[in-house]
Amino acid sequence: MLLLPVVFIVGLIIGINIDGTITLSQDNLSSWVTAFATVIIAILTIVLAKETWALRNIQLNQIETIRKDSIKPNIDFYLKSSPAAYSFIDIHIINNGTGSAQNITFNFINNNAEEPEVFEHVKTLFEKLNILKYGISSLGVKEKRIGFVLNFIELNQTHKDVIFNTNFTVHINYEDIEGQKYKSKSTMNFSEFLGISELGGNPLYKISNSIEKLQNDFNSFSKGRSSSKIKVDTYTSKDRKKAEEEVLQRIEDQKKSNEMANK
Repeated sequence: MLLLPVVFIVGLIIGINIDGTITLSQDNLSSWVTAFATVIIAILTIVLAKETWALRNIQLNQIETIRKDSIKPNIDFYLKSSPAAYSFIDIHIINNGTGSAQNITFNFINNNAEEPEVFEHVKTLFEKLNILKYGISSLGVKEKRIGFVLNFIELNQTHKDVIFNTNFTVHINYEDIEGQKYKSKSTMNFSEFLGISELGGNPLYKISNSIEKLQNDFNSFSKGRSSSKIKVDTYTSKDRKKAEEEVLQRIEDQKKSNEMANK
C-alpha cells in the first residue's frame, strides 16, 4: 500500500511522455497526485489506528489476566496416612494458589452406585469435621487445614473388604477476594490403600513421643508426683572390703588347688 502512490506517479510520468496519449497540465497532475496520496494516507491512518486499538486491547487483557492470576486461589484436597499409624487417615486441605480463598464449600458425590450404604457411612465420618460439613470461611496462600477422619482397621471390621470399593468425588467451590467463583474437584479411591502396609511406623513420631514421655516423667519426679519408684543400688566401703576379701580367698583357694595337682 505504501508503494501505490509511487507507482501512480511513475505511471503518470510515463503516460505524459508517450505521444498521442493523455495530456495533463502541471496543475492537474499535482492535484491528482495530492488527492491520491491523501486517500492513501487516510486509509493507512485508519488501518494504523485500528491496529493500535487492537494492540491496546490485547495489552489491557493481558494486564487484567496477570492481575487476576495474582489473586487466584487453588484449593487441593487429598488423603494421607497419619504419622501415628498407617491405618489412620487424615484429610489435607491446602491453598496452592497465589491469592486467598474465601467461602470454601465441599460436596461429596458417590461414584460407586453399588455401595451406597458404605459411602454414606464414610461421608458421615468426613462430615464430623465442621470444616467439611459447613465449609471454610477463608484460607490464605499456602495455608493448610489437617484433620483425622477415619481408621481403616475399624472400617474393615465393619464393612470387610467392601470398604476398599469406596470411590467418590469431592467437589470444591470457592471464591477469590473479589468474589470471582472457582471450582475444583478431587477423587477419593480407597482401593489405592488395599494391600499397603508400613513397617515400624514413623520414626520421627516415635522419637517425639519418647521425648514427650521422658519429659512428663521427669516433671512428675521433680515435683514429687511420680507414681513409680526409682531403684538405686549403693556401693559402700564395707561392700568394697568384702569384695576384696572374696578375691583374696579365691586366689588362696586357687593356690591350694595348684599345689595338690602338682603332688
